[in-house]
Amino acid sequence: MSAHALGIMVSADALHAVLLERTDEETSVQFRWSSGSSDARGGDLPFEEPGDMTPDVEEESDDVTIQFGDDGGGGSDDMFMGSEFDDIDGGSEALGGDEGGEAWNFQVELDNLLDECAERGYEDPEIAFCSSTSQIDDVELRLPPDETDAEEAEETEHGLPLPASRSTLLDMLEEQYEGEADGERVGFVPMHRTGDGYQRVLALIARPGGPVLSTLDSMQDQTLSRSPQTRLLDAEVSLYLGLARSVLQLPPGTPEKTIFVRSGTDDTLVLFIEGNTLRQSEHLPELTAEDSAETICSRVLLLQDEYGMGQVQHLMLVAEEDEEVLASAFKSYFSTAELHVLRSHLPGGDDTDAEAYVGATGAALRLLDDAAFAPHFQPVNLLAKEYVPSRLRLPVGWPVPAMLTLLAIATLGFVWLYFVNASTISEKRTALRALEQKVNQVDQEALQRRIDSMKAMTTEYAAANKTIGGLLQGSNKWSSGLATVTGQMNDLRGLTINQWSPQSGTEVTILGRSNDRSKVVELAQRLDGRILGLTFTETRDVSLYDFELTVPLDTTKPEAIEYWREQRGEQLAAGTEAVDVGPDAPAPDSSTTTGPSTTAQASPGTGAPAAPPEAESTGDAQARRDTLDASSVWTVVVASVLESAAAEETARRFRERLDGGSHPVQVRHSPENGRYRVGIGRFVSVQNALAMLQDMSGTLPEGAWLLKMTGEDADPASAGAAASTSSDQPDAERSV
Repeated sequence: MSAHALGIMVSADALHAVLLERTDEETSVQFRWSSGSSDARGGDLPFEEPGDMTPDVEEESDDVTIQFGDDGGGGSDDMFMGSEFDDIDGGSEALGGDEGGEAWNFQVELDNLLDECAERGYEDPEIAFCSSTSQIDDVELRLPPDETDAEEAEETEHGLPLPASRSTLLDMLEEQYEGEADGERVGFVPMHRTGDGYQRVLALIARPGGPVLSTLDSMQDQTLSRSPQTRLLDAEVSLYLGLARSVLQLPPGTPEKTIFVRSGTDDTLVLFIEGNTLRQSEHLPELTAEDSAETICSRVLLLQDEYGMGQVQHLMLVAEEDEEVLASAFKSYFSTAELHVLRSHLPGGDDTDAEAYVGATGAALRLLDDAAFAPHFQPVNLLAKEYVPSRLRLPVGWPVPAMLTLLAIATLGFVWLYFVNASTISEKRTALRALEQKVNQVDQEALQRRIDSMKAMTTEYAAANKTIGGLLQGSNKWSSGLATVTGQMNDLRGLTINQWSPQSGTEVTILGRSNDRSKVVELAQRLDGRILGLTFTETRDVSLYDFELTVPLDTTKPEAIEYWREQRGEQLAAGTEAVDVGPDAPAPDSSTTTGPSTTAQASPGTGAPAAPPEAESTGDAQARRDTLDASSVWTVVVASVLESAAAEETARRFRERLDGGSHPVQVRHSPENGRYRVGIGRFVSVQNALAMLQDMSGTLPEGAWLLKMTGEDADPASAGAAASTSSDQPDAERSV
C-alpha cells in the first residue's frame, strides 16, 4: 500500500484535505488544507450578528418547545413524522448539484492542493475522496425471507455479510430506485434484519454529475496534463461506520449498541449500530451545528425510540463547533452510555476542531495499510473504473506519449528506408564496377568491326526491302486506289465517300456527297474519272450534292515484274513442272533458264543420254521446245480441294462468271495426292496460258497457277507426271 495518502472531504461548497504518512512507528498528519467557494465571496453577510438586525424587529428566542403526539411504539421501522421530513430530504439534493443544476467544479482548488503537496515533497499522491451525505442517494433494499439463508449469518469485523450477490442487489435497486444508477458507482452496506425476518441492505448511489465526477471529467479532458491518482470515492455512512468499528473494536456477534452522531454546519448524520452491523442511518439536513445541543439530543432520543434501539452502550460524537458542550449534553441524556469523541482516536485529531477533517482523515486511512483501521472499513468504492488511473503513471498526459510513439515509429521507418537505399546503392555500384571491368576487357577494334558489320547489314536489308516493295507494286491496287481517291478528296475538302464498289478489275464506282458542285468536277479531273450523276439536295438550309463517279485504277506492273514473268515463262517452256505466278512464287532456277530440262535430255528411243547442252545448237533447242509444246496442254488451276463436292461447286461458280465456250472449266482428280483441281481453259503453249492469266488477273484468284497436262484426256502417265510436278507446289495446294 501507499506510504502516504491524501484524503479529501467534499462538501457542497468546500474542500478539506489531510495528507497522512505511515511509517513503521505510526501514522501521522503531514499537513491540512481547506478551501471553498465561500472563501471567495469575501465579507460578512448583513445581519450576521443579532445586533445588526433592523430596529423594531425583536429577536426570537432560541428556546423552542415541541409537543409530539402519542408514541407510536418503539419497534416500528417506519420513521415517525416521515411525511413532514420528506420534503426537507428532497430539498437537500440541491446541495450536491442535482441533475437540473450545474455541479461545483473544484479543479482549480484541486490543482492548488496538488501543487502544495508537490512543494512539500509529496508529488502526485494517491487520493481518496469522501462525498457528503447530501451528494449521495441511499435506498434501503429488503430481501424476502425465501431469498436469504434460513439461519442468521455470522458477523465479522465488517458486520454481517451481504445476503445476496452484487448482481442480484443491482437488479433490485433498478426496480426500487427512480433515478439513473451506474453499477460501478453503487456501494452496498449490510443491515440487521427486520422483526419479520426481512434482510436489509443499504444501497449508496453516487449521483451522476456530482462535484467529484464532474471535476475528474474535466481534468481528463485536458489532455496536456495528467489526471490525479484517484483511487477511492467513499460515502459518509460507510466511512464513519468503519471508523466507529475501528475505535470500538467490538467482538463479532456482540449485542452492544452504538449511536454515532456527526453534527456539521450543513446537516447532521446519525448512525444506529448494533454490534458491528448498521441498524439504521438517518440524514437530518434540518439540524446543523448552529442548533442548540438540547435540540440535537432531543432529536436523537426521538429517533432512538422510533427505531427501538433500547439501551445504548456506546455513544460516538463528531461536532463542528462547541464539541465539548454537545458532548456534555449527550452525556447527560445518555448517562449509561460510554461517550467517545471520534476526533481524539484519529491521527492528529486533537490538533483541529473542524469536523470535515475527520472525514478527510478517514478517507486517507482507507488507502493506508494500517492494521488498526484497514480491517474495519466496508469495501465501498463509488468511483467508476474510467476515473481510476493505471498504476503505470506517466508524468504527462496521454497525447504526449502517443506523439512520441508516432515520432519513434516515423524515425525507425526513415532509418529502415535509409539502410534499404544504402544497400541498393551498394548493389548498383558493385554491378557498375563489374560492367566497367568487362568494358575494359573488350577489344575496341573488334567491337568497332562488329558495329560496322551491323551497319552494312542494315543498309543491305533496307535496299532489299525497297526492291521487294517495288516488286509488290500492283498487288494492292484496291487499297492503293482507295488511298489515291481519299488523298485527293482530303486536298479538296468538303467531299465524303458513302460507297465504294468495284465495277471490274480496272475501275471502281464512287458514291459520295459534296457541298460544292465545282469540287466534284475538279475531283473527276484529277482522277481521270467520269461523272455518272449529280443530284442536288438541301438539308437544314445547306446545299449538298450527291454524286456518282467512275474512277480508273492503276494496273501498271513494274518492269521488274514483267522481266521476272518473261524469265519464268522461258523456264516453263523448257521444263515440265507446274508454275506458280505472283510475288510469292519461287525464284527461277538458273539450271532451267540456261538450257533445256533434264527430262528432255534423254533420247526417247534408246534412253541414252543426250549431248550436253553446250553441244546443242540453237536450232535444235528451238525444235525440241516446239515439239514439247505441241505434245502438251496447259490449264490455269484456280482451286485445289480435298472434297469432290467442293470442287464441283467452285467449278460451277467460275462457269457462271466466265464464258464457258472460250474458257471451259473442268475438274480433274490427282491420284498422287487425292486432291480435286479446278482448271480453266486448255492452252497448247505456256505463253498463251500466261497471257490469259495476266488478262484475267482481276477476275481469277490471287493464288491461280499453271498446270501442264499431257495428251487430250490426260492419260495416266502424263497425269501422273503432271501430278508429280504439281505436288511441288505445296503452298498453292494448301491455300486454295
